[in-house]
Amino acid sequence: MSGIVSKRIVESPDEAVFHRIAENEVALAIWHRPQAEGLAAWLDSLPAERLPEGHFAGPVACVPARLAALCDLVELADSPGRRALIDDIAALARCFTERAGSRDVDLRLEVIAHDACWRFHRDHVGYRLNATYRGPGTQWPPLEHSARALKAQRRYRGPLNEFPRFAAGLFKGVVRAGTEAIVHRSPPVSGSGQTRLFLCLNEVPDDE
Repeated sequence: MSGIVSKRIVESPDEAVFHRIAENEVALAIWHRPQAEGLAAWLDSLPAERLPEGHFAGPVACVPARLAALCDLVELADSPGRRALIDDIAALARCFTERAGSRDVDLRLEVIAHDACWRFHRDHVGYRLNATYRGPGTQWPPLEHSARALKAQRRYRGPLNEFPRFAAGLFKGVVRAGTEAIVHRSPPVSGSGQTRLFLCLNEVPDDE
C-alpha cells in the first residue's frame, strides 16, 4: 500500500484494528476476519429468496432475537449455518456499538441482486460498518483517484479496491471526517447472476 493509503486506511486480521478509527487521520479500519466454519458454503447453497433480510434499530442485546425472526420469515430452519450467521452478525453489532459508544444499533441486512448504491459517494453519517456475507464486497478507488471516481461515476475505469468476503470495514462518515471520508460504492451486480447478502450498521440518532 502507498503511504497515502496507510495514513487514512488501516487493515489487519486482528479485531483491535477497529480501535484505530479513533485516530484523527484514520477514516477506514478494515478487519480481515476469519469466517465461521461452513458459513460460506451454507450461504452459497441457499436460493436468493431464502436469504434473510430486514431492518431494525434498537438495543444491541436484541440483535440475535431480531435476526432469528428474519430467518423465520424466510423459513430458514435452525441449523449450524443459521446459528453461525446470527452469532457472527451479533458479534459485529457489539463491536460497532462499543466503538460508537452506544447500546443501540441501526442494522440493515440486505439481499441485493441489482445495482444498489452503485454511485461513488461518501456516507453522511458518523460511523458506519459494512460487511458482505455473500457476493462481491464494497469497492473504493485508491485515494488519489477519489475525485476522478466521484466525477466519472459509471464512466470510471481506474483501479479499484474491494473488501474480501466477510471482511468488516468501519468507516468514519462525513459527520466525523468531512471530505476525508472514504469514497466508495456497492459493486454493480445487475445482470451478473450474483446475489449479495450485505450488512450495514449505523448509529441510532439520539432523538430516536
